[in-house]
Amino acid sequence: MIMEWTPIIDCAYDCDISVGTITTTGVITIQLKDFQGKDLKEIGRVTCYITSDAAGLTTSTVTSLAISTDGILHTIHDTYSYELISETDGDIDLAIDGTGANSRYLHVVLPNGRVKHSAIITFTG
Repeated sequence: MIMEWTPIIDCAYDCDISVGTITTTGVITIQLKDFQGKDLKEIGRVTCYITSDAAGLTTSTVTSLAISTDGILHTIHDTYSYELISETDGDIDLAIDGTGANSRYLHVVLPNGRVKHSAIITFTG
């Protein structure tokens, strides 16, 4: 017997992660998508975490992560693990702060268990 993931209507199934210009601060935008690849049209919930590696296997810290304009953020573990709740259009905008010249990645854990990885986030100051 083969089991398949059954898409749930109006549930975050995928997402796009866009990293803006980063210096010591910057903005990361997450757009939650439904199982058809369309922008979510409901409030969605995902978790995310910060790492020092692209594969998402070594948790690391940032100075802070907060909502920039859209969504709600709840801290699970200070400086690297968070619950995110989108606006009704599936948007989440995050303000990220870091110190020193280092690189980090943001990983979004979707309700279906998939983990999506951001492009590199390079702090320059």
